Amino acid sequence: MNVKALQRLKQAWAGVSRREQGLLLGTAGLVLVTVGYTSIGRPMAQRLEVAERQYRQQAELSVRIQRAAPARDTADRPLSVRVNDSATAAGLDIAEMEVDGDALRLMVTGDANPLLHWLDRHERDGAVLHALTLEVRGKVLEARVVLAQ
Repeated sequence: MNVKALQRLKQAWAGVSRREQGLLLGTAGLVLVTVGYTSIGRPMAQRLEVAERQYRQQAELSVRIQRAAPARDTADRPLSVRVNDSATAAGLDIAEMEVDGDALRLMVTGDANPLLHWLDRHERDGAVLHALTLEVRGKVLEARVVLAQ
């Protein structure tokens, strides 16, 4: 825009009454707010809606996957596998393991409390305790156990 055009705009603006200047400024402000909303606000709202929809879909998918996943049924797993997994999880050492038909002969060592809780949990889960011998060896407890289904 050159200087002459700017001067003509100033003269035209000076020729307009105060009331019309106020109306023109208000209209220009309204146009700026509308352009700002349509160019910034609406796209942000649309992206937010898309993100919320994707979140809901992912949450629904997660629920469906959890429902479809097979439950880990301990009754289907052999007693020796259950005993080994639970002893490892409890921080116990299995020194000996011998399968004798349906019975399982073990020598397990570890701290007293975890070992006793481990034995209690197996009894509560349905294992039958046929024999139990406990001996203290240094700072650890040694258990000779015969378990059955």
